[in-house]
Amino acid sequence: MRWESLQFERYGIYQDEALGRFTEDPVRLVHFLHAKPNERAVDLGTGNGVIPLYANALYGCPFAGVDDDGAQLHLARLSAARNGQDITFHEMDVSETPKALGHGRYDLVTMNPPYFSLATAGEDPQRARQRHGDRLNDFLAAAFLLLDNGGRLCLCYRAEGLVDLFALLRQNRLEPKRMELVAHGGRVKVALVEAKKLAKPGMDVFVSGGQD
Repeated sequence: MRWESLQFERYGIYQDEALGRFTEDPVRLVHFLHAKPNERAVDLGTGNGVIPLYANALYGCPFAGVDDDGAQLHLARLSAARNGQDITFHEMDVSETPKALGHGRYDLVTMNPPYFSLATAGEDPQRARQRHGDRLNDFLAAAFLLLDNGGRLCLCYRAEGLVDLFALLRQNRLEPKRMELVAHGGRVKVALVEAKKLAKPGMDVFVSGGQD
């Protein structure tokens, strides 16, 4: 375990190589949020808490984090305490969050979900746990219940899976409203998507550069 700067004022985060380190994607997502200080927010699948830690530091909005990995949440709580941030981290399955945290309680839900459905042969089990899974619909269903009407869901997703993502968003009555495509060398690999609960159709699309 080691302490690393979040590259914003005095804030930092504890990371453990054995548990996996966050990538550039959650950092991009936080800047994509444009959150307001009075928005109530929760991050699903929070891991070591990078999204709540950074977003709370940047925007000042109250944040909570949810994950079923106690080891990762231990790091998140240590980071929040060292930073002096009042962030609550809950250890539970995502399907339990609406009942536990409250239906319609949040203005903003964030997530950086697993991208792939199949693990690579010989891959470290902890790494595979973070990167692989087919529970996106469970996350979206929970987001719908957690959000107030008109509330926002913001997430990262791989560009090649956007068709499936949009289908599931609409299935869960979360309408895509804003998307930023992150291009690397002329090719888009990652998309940042904002969807609103029970909103009307219509989406703005932007393109930004990324680092390889």
